[in-house]
Amino acid sequence: MKQIRTPLTGTPLVLPQASHPCGTAQDMPLHPADELAQIRAELKRLHQREEELKRFFREDAQEQDFRSATHDVTLIAHKKRVFDPSKLPQSILANPRFYRDELRTLISATEKPLALPYQALLPVVDDFEEDLVEETLDALPN
Repeated sequence: MKQIRTPLTGTPLVLPQASHPCGTAQDMPLHPADELAQIRAELKRLHQREEELKRFFREDAQEQDFRSATHDVTLIAHKKRVFDPSKLPQSILANPRFYRDELRTLISATEKPLALPYQALLPVVDDFEEDLVEETLDALPN
């Protein structure tokens, strides 16, 4: 399949993009903002599924569930020492000498409220112009 590198990210995209957010294939690479949102949605779905499977193996799995034809699952219980800052005296928690400031950049992606395909964005017309619009749409390349 043809591969394209988007000018802003350099991310290779295989066309057609069958996993496009609108659910249809497209002939153009995703905009980096759309690609970021798509990747995050897929990661969220995968993390949720991973948690479901881990919960299954911890709580409900039978002995035969731990071995498949290609993979084995092993459960290992261990203790981990965790630092609990709530156990510190208030004099330390309130002292600014024990803190430092960090600059962090958060990147969020939000879906636009109106993300419709091109034809859905055409202006509304009355019955008189309807035939003209249908002829124009029929003449457009698919």
